[in-house]
Amino acid sequence: MISFTSAARYKAALRSARAGSDRITAATSKPSEMPEDARYFLTDDGQAGFGVTPDGTLIGLFSRVKGRGEELVNAAIRDGAHLLDCFDGFLPSYYQGFGFVETERVANWTPGEPDVVFMSLVNA
Repeated sequence: MISFTSAARYKAALRSARAGSDRITAATSKPSEMPEDARYFLTDDGQAGFGVTPDGTLIGLFSRVKGRGEELVNAAIRDGAHLLDCFDGFLPSYYQGFGFVETERVANWTPGEPDVVFMSLVNA
C-alpha cells in the first residue's frame, strides 16, 4: 500500500535508497534538494516512494524493489501528477505507457549524459 507521508520520512527513505543503489542515485535528486511544499508518498515498507509538487510534477520516484514501477506511477497519477521530467533512455518510453507525452527536451548539463525529457499526461 502507498500512503501519504511527511517530507522528513520520505527524504530519509530516499537517502537510504540512494546510499544503496547507484541507479537510484543517478535517477533522483538529493533529498536536500526535494521541495518542502510537495506531497510525499511511501510504500508501507518504506522501500519505494515519490513526491508530487503543487503544480502536479512527479518528483523523486524511486523503488528498491523491482516490479513496483506500475503501482507507483499509477498512484502518482491518482494523487495529481500530470507532469514529469526524466533522463532520455528507458524512462520516456516507459512513461508513455501511462499516457505521458514528450513536451520538451533539453541537453543534459553534464556533457555526454542523456538529454532531459519533459513530459505531460495526455488529457490531464
